[in-house]
Amino acid sequence: MRSQKGATFLTWVAGVGLVIFMFITGVKLVPLYMEFYAVRSLVDDVAGDSSMWRATTQQIRRKVGNFIDINGMYTLSREAFSIVQVPGKDNVRALEVSYEVRKHWVANIDFLMTFEYSKELGAAGDT
Repeated sequence: MRSQKGATFLTWVAGVGLVIFMFITGVKLVPLYMEFYAVRSLVDDVAGDSSMWRATTQQIRRKVGNFIDINGMYTLSREAFSIVQVPGKDNVRALEVSYEVRKHWVANIDFLMTFEYSKELGAAGDT
């Protein structure tokens, strides 16, 4: 008597279902991470400008706003950015971004993702 070789129909359906599940999840989450890397690049560019360590809060916010407008990041709020004092360092400020994104996934299930990043202002000029 010959033994059966290969996968059954139900195994193939479960495997294809798992691949589709992973694909849908990737399609939903990858753009959010790409947006975060663009925001991170924004923070690095603004904070890396050597003149930013002495810039006013309004000048920094204007530069961040210009970057958001130019790059079309309309889903990102300008209030997500803040200028904070670096603890333990006198007269050193940092540009900080902190925001949440809620992304619909399947049926009534959503992803809630939190992104945070900060960098000292004028960090490139500290060498």
